[in-house]
Amino acid sequence: MAPKFEIVEGTLRIDGRPSGIPKGFLFVLLARAGWKGEDGPIPFEMIVRLRALDPRFRFLYLPPDIDAAA
Repeated sequence: MAPKFEIVEGTLRIDGRPSGIPKGFLFVLLARAGWKGEDGPIPFEMIVRLRALDPRFRFLYLPPDIDAAA
């Protein structure tokens, strides 16, 4: 099952848990990926764009799903 990504009160949550990504870094990447600044679910396509924008985000904060490779 794919994880659920959403912005709640300025924090990225993955399956309801805070992600731990620093807010400044997160907001810069979200803006570059086309985020409109609203709380709510984030489409998976935007998560793919976020992973492509910065290697720190891709490998440190949102590593690829292990199940996706299977």
